[in-house]
Amino acid sequence: MDVSVLKVYVCQMEVVPGDPETNLSTMKKFIEEGVRAGADLAVFPEMCIPGYLLADKWEESSFVTRCVRANDLVLKLSQNIDVLFGSVAREEDENGENGRALLYNAAFYASKGSFRTLLNYNGVQKKFLPKTLLPCYREFDEPRYFSDLRKLAQSLNVPVSEILKPLDVKGKKIGITICEDGWDSLYKIKPFEILSPKIGAGDLLINISCSPFTQGKENARNRVFGAHAAKAGVPLIYVNATGSQNNGKNIYAFEGDSCVYGPKAERVFSFPLFKEQGTIVELDGNAIEVREESAPRKSGIAEVHEALVYLIKKNLARFGIKKVVIGASGGIDSAVSAVLYSEALGCENVFLVNMPTKFNSNTTKNAAKDLADNLNCPYMVAPIEDSINALCSSLEKCSFVRNDSPMRVEGIHYENVQARMRSAAFLATIASVLGAGFTCNGNKSEISVGYCTLYGDTSGVICALGDLWKTQVYELANEINLHKKLIPQASLDIPASAELSFAQNVDEGKGDPIIYPYHDKLFAFWMERWQRNALEDSLSLLEKGNDAFCSELGVDPDLFAKSFHTKEDAIADMRKWWNRYNGIALAKRIQMPPILSVSRRTFGFDFRESQL
Repeated sequence: MDVSVLKVYVCQMEVVPGDPETNLSTMKKFIEEGVRAGADLAVFPEMCIPGYLLADKWEESSFVTRCVRANDLVLKLSQNIDVLFGSVAREEDENGENGRALLYNAAFYASKGSFRTLLNYNGVQKKFLPKTLLPCYREFDEPRYFSDLRKLAQSLNVPVSEILKPLDVKGKKIGITICEDGWDSLYKIKPFEILSPKIGAGDLLINISCSPFTQGKENARNRVFGAHAAKAGVPLIYVNATGSQNNGKNIYAFEGDSCVYGPKAERVFSFPLFKEQGTIVELDGNAIEVREESAPRKSGIAEVHEALVYLIKKNLARFGIKKVVIGASGGIDSAVSAVLYSEALGCENVFLVNMPTKFNSNTTKNAAKDLADNLNCPYMVAPIEDSINALCSSLEKCSFVRNDSPMRVEGIHYENVQARMRSAAFLATIASVLGAGFTCNGNKSEISVGYCTLYGDTSGVICALGDLWKTQVYELANEINLHKKLIPQASLDIPASAELSFAQNVDEGKGDPIIYPYHDKLFAFWMERWQRNALEDSLSLLEKGNDAFCSELGVDPDLFAKSFHTKEDAIADMRKWWNRYNGIALAKRIQMPPILSVSRRTFGFDFRESQL
């Protein structure tokens, strides 16, 4: 046997949040596969024992005890193969700054029934390696629960560079990092820069991660981790989890897409998206051999399509929901939702309900039926006008004592009662009868400015399209129809409309007040940029001229000129939507169902808001 060759079994496993026993069982399966394959080392993702997004469950000491017990059980699995994995580490005799037991997000290395010492300085030894950099942005809030290597170094009065060292394994030095440690560009302490001078040709870098899916993240990750490999001049193995986890208001996919990078930044091998897989990676010096082909990868909106179906399937199963009811209006949002849920649950478990009033055109009613026929879903027409009118008639007969305000439901109030009757009454009741859940079909554009009815179309078990701008919903619809024409052409062609009044008649070309190709870009400018923008920023940008404004936002200048004849018109429109965005829309957003998250910023506990 060539002792210079290190065989690493890279384990892209599904991590189930809050279930250390199930995760340990999954690890056992992979470890047994690694032993049969003759691997020297099995590598698992960050926090693969407890799960990652667990919120204040970390305050539950009995849960942490279960995780620590599972950590120790890995030792029994390490007799014939070394095991590198991520989990929670607890200091038994020391409290953290929150007054509870001191916890670390840490890496463990089990070998021959014992944990290797991963930190050894001046008599202080740790059988684990704490994560150096704890993210505290977007959905991440690790400093709330964990200490880190920086604080540990500070307590020892020593630089991190003195205690962060590679581990000797079979003649190689392995530099171990954990997720955010690789994304160090904005941090003063840079773990890879510390480790790189301590290793050389023939050694190895490993980053264990539990990193959520974001559209387009692949390019950034390849750039970042490829650069780390090239700077050190050694191979780098990036191991990410699969599965789905949430923070209560946002639901994330963990796509896997684990990768092996060569010493010249090249991506040698990549794992599939959203699938568990174990693969042997043989390292002989800087030479890398993987005896299988990289998985084909989708990109763009097709990648988002795959992520949304995966999220629906995983989370409805977690909630115990096997059937869903969808309000099928004939519009684009409900049509795309119906396709996604049918792919996740099977068409027989997706019940489509059209709920017309006098305001609904034959065009949209026919489109709803055509959608159901194309998908082969159960379909029902349930007119709601009689119920609405009965409610309005009943209220008109009522009056307050000591106040003579008439109870006439008309105008915007009549529009809102339609939306509430559809969702909170009809869909909720139908779902109850069927033992199903019902969906929220809202999109990010509507959510941004509150173009939705509270307790109406904001209701539902999850919001599948809530992180897609309306223009992206159309893009996804076209991507779906590339493979099989499931979404009726009428749903694509008619103007987007709530059809709650004659002023929203789609056959007359009337619809929503939002100019989606423009406003989507404006709302994203306010909401999605890393450096947050406000109304003042968009107004200042407009002062530079239409061309500069449209270029920065990515808006078609001809569309902008056609939509706004004067700068004053554009400013008035901007102010109107900004006031809604920070006003009634905010109150609605915080009461939205959980949103499936796929973008760089999602409303919920990713984009955190207070009612000022």
